[in-house]
Amino acid sequence: MLTKKILVIPAVVGVLALGGAGLAAATSTTGANSAANAAYNCSATPYPGIDLAGCGFKNAHLAGAHLATADLANADLQGAYLQQAHLTGANLTGMAMTDSNLTGADLSDSNLKDADLTDSTLHNATLNGTNLDHADLNNADLTGADLTSANLTNAFWSNTTCPDGTNSEKDGGTCDGHLSG
Repeated sequence: MLTKKILVIPAVVGVLALGGAGLAAATSTTGANSAANAAYNCSATPYPGIDLAGCGFKNAHLAGAHLATADLANADLQGAYLQQAHLTGANLTGMAMTDSNLTGADLSDSNLKDADLTDSTLHNATLNGTNLDHADLNNADLTGADLTSANLTNAFWSNTTCPDGTNSEKDGGTCDGHLSG
């Protein structure tokens, strides 16, 4: 049985409850290809497994959002607030997430290949089994994050706070060996 979730997102003039309205209306943004490609539906009500690839959610408040297995490839989540969001198994390939707050977010087994996580806060985030191949973690704060079995091949580390609280600059420009919180 499919249950409809209501997601509350603060807007510039107040708070919108998303019953039938979509994220694009709440954030006043649209997908990069929404007009050109009918597969992009940035105004859809969010739910696990939804296709929101290429949509824009800049500065969106998505705390507690349940978007497990959602396709958010190349979406713009810059400055988004995703505390306690559930993105388990989501496709986040190439996503722009600079300056995002992902505190306590569950990103287990997600694909964050080529994602830009510059300046993001990932305190206590669950990233076990997550693909972070070529992810940009410059100035990111991973304090307490769970990176068990994460693919960190070619990840970019610069001034990154590692899960154990050390700084990548003091560890040869990497968090390798400092991935336990």
